[in-house]
Amino acid sequence: MSIKIDDGLPLIVVERRFYTDYIRLTIDRSKCIFCDVCMKVCPKNAVRIARRSDGSLTLSVSDDCSLCGACEPLCPPGAIVLTVNGRRENPIVSSKGFPLPLPKVEVDSSKCKEDCFECYKTCPRGALTIDSKHNIRVDESKCLRCPWCEYACPEHAISVNPLFEGSITVDESKCEEKCEACVEICPTKALAKSDGRITVDQKYCILCNACTHLDVCRNRAITVVRRRILHGEGFSAVWTNALKNLLGGRLIARELDAGSHRRLSKLVEEAKL
Repeated sequence: MSIKIDDGLPLIVVERRFYTDYIRLTIDRSKCIFCDVCMKVCPKNAVRIARRSDGSLTLSVSDDCSLCGACEPLCPPGAIVLTVNGRRENPIVSSKGFPLPLPKVEVDSSKCKEDCFECYKTCPRGALTIDSKHNIRVDESKCLRCPWCEYACPEHAISVNPLFEGSITVDESKCEEKCEACVEICPTKALAKSDGRITVDQKYCILCNACTHLDVCRNRAITVVRRRILHGEGFSAVWTNALKNLLGGRLIARELDAGSHRRLSKLVEEAKL
């Protein structure tokens, strides 16, 4: 029942076999945006960002991985998949021990105009497609919840649910003159360099923290503050640990209190049935 790790390119496959069952965690590094979500939620600190010999960033998983599945639900690009006996399944989610995020994008197709393609043209990830009947489809593996499509839609037909609420700031006094590493790694084009200055458009930042890694910003010029996670129902010690690491100690109490209130309200409603 030992863990087996197959670290090939681009996939990392972590597998644990029992007598008749097996659990497999697959990470597609080609989809990774180098955010810190999987690292923060992992209760075993088994996930790390490292540098290859050529200097490029990569993701690694140690044999401390317990295959709990906590890293899967919140992964922004959906690069992580957990299966049980070959079927897509996450026991900690199905047992309500870990919540799912809200749906990424909601589209009211009744408002769409057939000659409008603004959402498709503006998406920095190429996550939207429009078929011959003008139905908008979202590729979940590409969509990162940045609201470019929402703001571009003239009919207000698109609503994007963020994963985090918070803020990002850039201390220009710490920026190196020729450095554009944060701009290059930003997956939603929220960061840009103009006239030698790094600028950030708050509304397009998904607070992923990809730009804050020391491997990217050596001088710690960028600060990301997450104040809230938007999610569904779920509660466990693993989720509490994830909240603490993602939001910090000061905000976790408020988040847990809000979750307790939602669970109590749900129990009251069910009791009325």
